[in-house]
Amino acid sequence: MSGTNQIFNNVSDSTVMHPTSRNLLRTWERIRGEEAAPLRTDITMRDLIAIVPWTCILARDPHKMSYVYRLAGSAVCETIGRQLTGTTAFDDWSNFDRETIVRGLDTVVGMKQPCVGRFLAHSFGGREVGFELVAVPVISANGRNVHALTTIAPFRDARGVTPDPLVKFQVRKIRVLWSDQLPGKPVRAPASSSDEVRRINSSFLRVIEGGKAS
Repeated sequence: MSGTNQIFNNVSDSTVMHPTSRNLLRTWERIRGEEAAPLRTDITMRDLIAIVPWTCILARDPHKMSYVYRLAGSAVCETIGRQLTGTTAFDDWSNFDRETIVRGLDTVVGMKQPCVGRFLAHSFGGREVGFELVAVPVISANGRNVHALTTIAPFRDARGVTPDPLVKFQVRKIRVLWSDQLPGKPVRAPASSSDEVRRINSSFLRVIEGGKAS
C-alpha cells in the first residue's frame, strides 16, 4: 500500500516506536515490580497523566471472541470519530483483522505478557492514519479478572477532522512483548527451550504484511 512506510516512519519492525507506547510500558514496568501484573488500582491517573487521552481499558467478553471498551480515552474517540466507551472493541473490523487483534490481547490477559501492534485506518474521505497499539495486563480490584490497559496512538494527530470518521482498519503487525525486555529494546522471545509452550501458544503473533493473503 502506498505511503505505508511513510506512515510508520520506516522504522524496524522490532521497535516500539511511539512515545505514548513507551510511556505506558515504562510506567507498567515500574509499578508492577516483581509481579507478573499490577493491580489496576495501583496505577493512578497521576501515573498516566501524559497519556490518559490515548489510554483505554479493554475487558474480555467471556461468552464470545471479543473485547469491550470499559473506558476509552477522549483522544482515541475523537481520532476514530465516535464514542467507544461501553462498545464492543474492533466490532466493525474485518473478521481476520479483528481475530488477529483479539488473539494478541488474549496473550495479554491469559499469559500476562504485553503485546504491541500496528494498524492502518482509512476514512470515508480517503484519509489514511497509522496507529500503534500497546497493551499491558492489569488485575481488577477484586483480583478475579485481568484487563488490558491499552494505548492506541496515531503517528500523526488526526483529531478534529469531521465529518470524516475512520471506517476501515487493517492490521499490519502484531507480536508479543516478553516482559523481561525493557521498553525500547528489541522485541523478541528469549531463546530458551523452556519457552517452547509459549512459542506454540502465541504462534499467531507473527508479522503481517498487508493483511490476509489472497
